[in-house]
Amino acid sequence: MEKPFRIEKMDSFKVIGYKIETTNQKQEGRHVIPEFWEEFRKQQLIERLLPLMNSKPYGILGVNVYNVDTDSRRFDYYIAAASTQPVPESMVAYTIPAATWAIFPCTPETIAKTEVQAIMKWLPKFKYKPINSGYITGRMKAGAPDIEYYGEDDYAEVWVAVIILVLFLF
Repeated sequence: MEKPFRIEKMDSFKVIGYKIETTNQKQEGRHVIPEFWEEFRKQQLIERLLPLMNSKPYGILGVNVYNVDTDSRRFDYYIAAASTQPVPESMVAYTIPAATWAIFPCTPETIAKTEVQAIMKWLPKFKYKPINSGYITGRMKAGAPDIEYYGEDDYAEVWVAVIILVLFLF
């Protein structure tokens, strides 16, 4: 079976953008995040975000930051761009920690399905373990955010922070 993803080790980087606070309770996040994107498009906020993008990865990012205020169901969701610039008024910054990422190519329409397959099917077959846990229960234990990358021409990626499972043979 060919590996449906690539592995990249990345240093920490700052993102700047817009943030909402939400929860996994009663699947609230599944409703408010699409509404957040719709409002982002409607207000044409991409016009304010794109000029800030000046570092890798070049694209628009959806960033899920879990365990806000130590509540395992709460998380912040950012629509952001990687940037080293000062944070403009009405925007916020977050620093993505250094990590090893399993990066799964997909389309914007298949992001949710790709994330589920990545965590449940592909990573275990290739001896990688997500740093985060609790995807099924919604009670997250997180060491890094999960990231959606949106590039040009309907290209997208799911980024999952991972560790490599090492088997010791004696």
